[in-house]
Amino acid sequence: MTSHSLVPQPPALRLPVAQMRNVFHPGDVERKLARLQESGNQREYETLRTVYERMLERGPERFQVKPSGVPDMASLYEQLPNFTEVLDDVRRHVALAQDSSDGLEVTPMLLLGPPGIGKTHFARHLAALLGTGMNLLPMSSMTAGWLLSGSSAQWKG
Repeated sequence: MTSHSLVPQPPALRLPVAQMRNVFHPGDVERKLARLQESGNQREYETLRTVYERMLERGPERFQVKPSGVPDMASLYEQLPNFTEVLDDVRRHVALAQDSSDGLEVTPMLLLGPPGIGKTHFARHLAALLGTGMNLLPMSSMTAGWLLSGSSAQWKG
């Protein structure tokens, strides 16, 4: 007699691989800060000083995480056939990261299209599949490119 569980079982647990990585050289930041002060442009110095000091205070090391293997993306391919090219690109990045000591770095992408085609659905499911988070930035409410470039004062770390 064969029994089947009525409760869906989650896929096998795959823990992400984490390591520390230096994202800048403190000496470079200190030199840039000194040059800014010497330049005499007080406004630019005051604007960037707090950012550079916060960088030095926090230090150069950041967590770098990547999936422990290439995740099964078949369900996303089935659910979102119009995202095949994007999924292929992400799969290539994940596969390359597996064979190196580098972390997973996916080229930033702009998901452009009319409402309701699955852009947000795609982003949420892809983030879950890769074991990471995602931030939704509605372009309809954007007034400047600071958030996209990572230059916003709201960005921490």
